[in-house]
Amino acid sequence: MRFLATAAAVSLAFSGAWLGVVEAKSVSGDRVLVLVPKVEAAKLYSQFLDSLTSRGFDISVRAATNTSVTLQVDGVRTYDHAVVLSPESKKLGANLSVRDFVSFVDDGGNLILTASSELSELGRKLAARFGVEYEKRGTAAIDHLAHLHAINDTSDHTLVAASPPKTAAPVLSKQFALPQSDPVYFKGIAHKYEPSNPMLIPVLTGSRTTYSAVIGSDANERAISLSGNALGLVSVFQTRNNARVAFSGSAALFSDALLSQEGSANKQFTADISQWVLQEKAVLRETAHRHYLASTGERPEHYRISNEIVYEIDLSVYHDDAWHPYNANDVQFEAIMLDPYIRATLNSTESTDPKTTATYHGDIKLPDRYGTFTFRVNYKRTGYSNVDVKDTVGIWPLRHDEYPRFLSAAYPYYISSLVMAVGFLALCAAWMWSAEPKTKRIAKQKSN
Repeated sequence: MRFLATAAAVSLAFSGAWLGVVEAKSVSGDRVLVLVPKVEAAKLYSQFLDSLTSRGFDISVRAATNTSVTLQVDGVRTYDHAVVLSPESKKLGANLSVRDFVSFVDDGGNLILTASSELSELGRKLAARFGVEYEKRGTAAIDHLAHLHAINDTSDHTLVAASPPKTAAPVLSKQFALPQSDPVYFKGIAHKYEPSNPMLIPVLTGSRTTYSAVIGSDANERAISLSGNALGLVSVFQTRNNARVAFSGSAALFSDALLSQEGSANKQFTADISQWVLQEKAVLRETAHRHYLASTGERPEHYRISNEIVYEIDLSVYHDDAWHPYNANDVQFEAIMLDPYIRATLNSTESTDPKTTATYHGDIKLPDRYGTFTFRVNYKRTGYSNVDVKDTVGIWPLRHDEYPRFLSAAYPYYISSLVMAVGFLALCAAWMWSAEPKTKRIAKQKSN
C-alpha cells in the first residue's frame, strides 16, 4: 500500500500542476507511460518529465518492477507512448516481453528506449528487432579530445561531447545545422547502425576521435570495435505504419544533471527527440485527393483509354502545435497495373485552404491500355511520416462508335490507296480515249 501511494503521489506531482491542459499537442494521443528503476528515481528526470507535462501529456510514472503495468489489454493500447528510463532492469512491468513491445509499436504506439553500459538482455533483443545492435556489456563511448573536461576540468572521458549529423534535419531543430552549435553531452553505451536502412536515422554519432571500449581497461590493450561516425549514440526509427521509436545509449541524457549543464544543447536535443517520437513534429497527412476528367470536371464510374484527367492531392505537415502547408517539389503520381505505366511529378497549385494545406496538381493522360489500375501517391521522405494514398480505378477500351473516323497513324495508307485509285482511273481513261495507232488502221482497211 505504501508503494502504491508513493507511485500515485509521483504521478500526481507531474500531472496535478497542469490540470488546465485539456489535450496534448501530439497527433497520436496524450497517454505516456514512464518506466523508472524505482518511483523515487523519477526525481532524477524531473526537468524532462516536467517538459512533457507542460506540453499537455498525461504522464504515468511507474516502477519497472510494477507487475500491474501492461501496454495492451485485449488488443487495445493502454498508453499511446512509452518511455523506458530503466535500461538495467531485467524485467519490465507485467513480465513484458520483446513481442509485447513490438506489438505495441505495430499497433501505433511510440517508444523511447534508453540504455547504459549495463543494458539488460531484454533491451538488447528489443533494439535488435529494429536494426540497432548495442556494444558488449561494460563498454562505453570514449573520447579523449571532445569531452566535458573542456568546461569543468574533469577527467571523465566517457562524458562525450557530440554533434548531430546534418542528415537529422527533419528530426532536430535548425540550430543543430549551424556550424558552431553547442555540443550534446552523452554518457553511455554505443551501438551499430546500418546506414542503408531507410527507416533508421542516426541523430547523434561519434566524432573522428570517439570510440567504444571496455570501461577501465588499459588504453594500450583496448579492443576497439566501433569508432568515428560509424559509432551511433542516439538513433530513431519510423515504422511503415508511422509509429516512431528512439534508441538512446544514455539514460543520463534525459537526466537533470546533463539537461542543466551549461554550454550544452542537451535540453533542446532531448526536446526535439521527444517531440519527434511523440509525433509533435514532422507529421505528414493527406487531407483530400481527387481525380476527374479534364474535359468535363466530373469523375466517371470508369475511365476510357487515353483519357486526359486531372489528379490533385492536399498535403499538410504538423509542427509548432498546428497544421501547416507542406511545400515540396518531389510529390509524384503513379498509375500502376503490376508495374507503373505512368509516373509524373505533381506541381504545386493554389489551395482552397492555404493556411493549413498545400495542393499538388497534375494533368495526366491515361495509358493506351485497358485494365484495373491503381492511382497512387506513395510519398516517403527521411524524418517525415509516410503518405500512401491509393485508388483502384477501371480503365475501359473505347466502344466501337467512340473511335475516331480517321486515324492519324493510317494517313500513309489512306494516301497510297488514293494514289492507286487515281492511277487506275488515269490508266482507264488513257486506254479508252486514246486514238488507235495509224499502222493498225491501214492493216484493217487492206484486210477488208
